[in-house]
Formats: sequence, C-alpha cells, structure tokens
Amino acid sequence: MMKFDYRHDDPDGLVLIDEYYFNKFNDDILYSFDIFLDSKGRTELIYDFPNEKWEVVRARESVAFKDFCNSGKMIVFLANKSIENCEIDFIDGKCDADMFLNIPSGKLVLVNASELIQCISYPELEMEKILEINVDKGVYAVKNDGIKKISCYKNAFKKSVFNNFLEL
Repeated sequence: MMKFDYRHDDPDGLVLIDEYYFNKFNDDILYSFDIFLDSKGRTELIYDFPNEKWEVVRARESVAFKDFCNSGKMIVFLANKSIENCEIDFIDGKCDADMFLNIPSGKLVLVNASELIQCISYPELEMEKILEINVDKGVYAVKNDGIKKISCYKNAFKKSVFNNFLEL
C-alpha cells in the first residue's frame, strides 16, 4: 500500500496512467480533456461555444477524452477539494469493479490532470508527479472510495462496461 496527499487547483483531477500512454495523446484528446475537467463551465473554454449550454457542450466535446479513458489507458477522479491521507493498494485477487486500467510498461503514474495536460502539451516541461509506482504489467480492475482509497486488482474482473472517470 502506498500513501499520498492529493493537492490541486480547481478544476482538476487525479489521473492514474501508465507512462507508456504519454505519447498517445493528440490535440483533440487534450482539448476534450480540458473541457471534461471544467464541469461547471468556469474557465475561458466557455467562450469557445457562445450561445450553447455548457452541459451540452461538455457532453459532446468530451467524447474523445472519454473514449481514451474507457479503452483502459487512464482513470481520472475529479475533485473539488484537496484530500490528505489517501492510499493506493495493489491486490492479487478478483473483484467486481466499474473501472479498469491497462498498464503495459509497469510504470504507473499518479499526477494532477492539469499537470498532465500541460506537460503533454509542452514536452520540454518536467512533470511533477504525485507518485510513480512500478507494478506488474497487465490489466487491473480498479475499485475506489473516491481518491481516498484506491484498490487495484490484478486478476480477472467481472464487469463488461467500464467508466474510467469519476465525478465526486
């Protein structure tokens, strides 16, 4: 079990991603990710869509990001406050989970969503990661109690439909 504190600006979220996927982002996914993070329409992105309701824009424009997540490349937990004494644990066993994460390189990174977007957009920047964890390669089922307690299970999982983003 690894412990961490989650601190961020608003809007933001905690990302779980294998560093293998860092070069799999494109401009469409990054823009879609930015829109997804702005759940209330409080950033300057709202001005890109005059005369449209933000809920409609967000649902439509975040599809590329959601598809990226739902393919098992990353999990995002949206949060509106900082959280202390969080933990992530890796368990060898079965579970019935709503999310899954593919870790092809075995190098899992926990990072703020805003930091990930910025550093993918500007590769010359050094990414400030919350945690870097070496784990066995493979697909993990993920259960959580929000950001506070995340459990990753290495063995088979039962659900057939997953959503790899969670709004708290």
